[in-house]
This record gives sequence, structure tokens and C-alpha cells, in this order.
Amino acid sequence: MAAAQFAPIAANIGEQVGGDALELTAGVEASTHAQQSAEKKEEDARQSAMTSGDTCNQLEVEVPDVIELRRGAAGAPEYRELEIGDSLDQRQWLPLADSETTPDGWRPAVNFLQMDFSPPLGAVVPETASTYLAYTPSKVITAADGDRLTAMSTNFGPPVGTFTWKGTYYHYVVTSTLPCFPPPPERLAQDVRARSGF
Repeated sequence: MAAAQFAPIAANIGEQVGGDALELTAGVEASTHAQQSAEKKEEDARQSAMTSGDTCNQLEVEVPDVIELRRGAAGAPEYRELEIGDSLDQRQWLPLADSETTPDGWRPAVNFLQMDFSPPLGAVVPETASTYLAYTPSKVITAADGDRLTAMSTNFGPPVGTFTWKGTYYHYVVTSTLPCFPPPPERLAQDVRARSGF
């Protein structure tokens, strides 16, 4: 008799749990569909940028690693890593600085130049100006790896050699200018002084 009294309550609880499970499943499916839709839109936008014919758009999608090489005031080679960032009202190449660099990102290039570059890099550090080295992993595993290689090849030029670091092979290219966006502000200031005779 006691079981009969609780049967309607158990049925109501069962209906509620079943209804909640259906709502949860519908919510998960809607969330999954929305996520897949957002991922598809993002992938479509990436593909569009990579095939638009505007090579600078490719740098907006994936940027190869970029290093600026120069000789410091004492004549020793030094380098700094660059990224594309926003400076004031425009996109621009900017240096990455941390606790191991100078405030504007420079560090000695002694170990860097002794890496296993083929052909060797020794002759590409100019006496007065900067040289830029762009690189990407040689092995393309993900779509992003392929996009970085495409962005490097179309914006900096085809790879001219390889090097290894921590067991990974990289393609690299060396150029005297940065594509698409202005160089770091410090470099602009140096160029102005050089042109004006200071």
C-alpha cells in the first residue's frame, strides 16, 4: 500500500528527470552545432584570407617566426624576435622583450649564429643596417604550419636554407626588408637619422 502511494510521485520524478535529460541533450546539441558553425566560419575566413591574393592578409592569419639581426654599437651580432602588433593607429612589426633582453628586445646572437644553419648565416649580419630572418618548421603537420610556410614564402621569399633547433628542422629565408607593415619604431628612428646625416 505504501508503494502505491508513492507511485505517482515516482512517476512525476521520472518524467521530470527524463524531461531534464531531453532538454540537456537538446542544449548540448545546440551548443555543439553553434560551436561547429563558429569553427566553420573561422575556417572559411582563414581560407579566404589565405587565398585572397593579398599576401598581407596571409600574415593576418599566420605569421612565421621573424628575427631581426644587426651589429650592436660594439660591432657584435645581436638579434631580437618580432611580431605583428598594433602601434598607435596602425599594424606594425614590434619587438618582443622579456627579462633576458634589453628593453627593446635585443640579445647577443652568439649562440644563435652557431646553430646548424645550412647555408651558414655568418655573412648575413650587415655592418650598418638590419637583416630579417623568417622561419617555419620544415615538417608541415597542421593547417597552421602550412599557412605559416605559405605566408613566409609569399611575403619574405622562398626558403633559402634550413637549420635545426632542439631536434626540429626549420626552413628559413633572409631579407633586408619587412613585408606589409612598418618596421619597429626604433628602426624608423635610426633610418631617419641615417638619411638626415646624424
